[in-house]
Amino acid sequence: MNHGSNAREGGMASGVCLVVSDIDDTLIPRGTHGLPRRTSAAIERFVASGRHFAPITGRSRDDALKMFGDCAAGCATGAFVNGQVVYVDGRLVRSELLPSARLQEVADYLDRCTPAANILLYRGASIHALTKKPWRLNDYPSQENGRRDGCIQAIEEPWVEKANIQCACDPQEVPALAARLSRQFEDFDFVQPGDVSEIDIAPKGWSKARGVQVLAQALGVELAQIVAVGDSDNDVALLEYVPNSYAVASGTATARRAAAYQLPPVHQEPVAQVLEAILAGETQPFCS
Repeated sequence: MNHGSNAREGGMASGVCLVVSDIDDTLIPRGTHGLPRRTSAAIERFVASGRHFAPITGRSRDDALKMFGDCAAGCATGAFVNGQVVYVDGRLVRSELLPSARLQEVADYLDRCTPAANILLYRGASIHALTKKPWRLNDYPSQENGRRDGCIQAIEEPWVEKANIQCACDPQEVPALAARLSRQFEDFDFVQPGDVSEIDIAPKGWSKARGVQVLAQALGVELAQIVAVGDSDNDVALLEYVPNSYAVASGTATARRAAAYQLPPVHQEPVAQVLEAILAGETQPFCS
């Protein structure tokens, strides 16, 4: 296993007691339902050893719990919705919500100024498209749009936990739209979560790195006791913040540059390899 392109000196510190990992294309390949057996077993052993494993993902906690299935212990602690919603041992410790009135302005802008893009609102187990032009959704049946329970034209509640944007364009065109939205709505961050036609919406300045800060404070752990694993551009702040950071080889070039070290691609269950190495007491298992 190899250093990342900007690898720092040293390796994984001894005494690691918190491992945080993205889910899609890091823990499991995107589109997969459920954890592979080896990964699930490694997480359970790691948690049983008195340490914490925490998914740090753009997904809601409800969604993550479904993916973890019988490995519920691996989801008791985590930073969900890109670090906006933080749980420790099943207890909610932080929640950064999105103002509905401002999201409505974004939705109206997308209806008015883009050929086909819409906001999806995630509320518990339900998903609704927020648009006044619902007929446009037929032009781009993305996987997430296919999961929706319906369309609404306005948001009734004052705050929303999770929202993202589904785009009809190719993934390569998404950064331009994200940049355009960032200029128009400076109180939000718009981030493409990998090579997909989607944009995550987050409160300005809130990232997975902020989620890790909340986790570390709640658990009373030092930064040197944390290992972070990711694969995409929305993991960059996390990978730059945590010194013991790893990007999977199948991740984006930006994520690989941001990480200290590189892991095998996602289909080789790299997170399981990290957990197994820590449990075995190996302090520099991923350095060549």
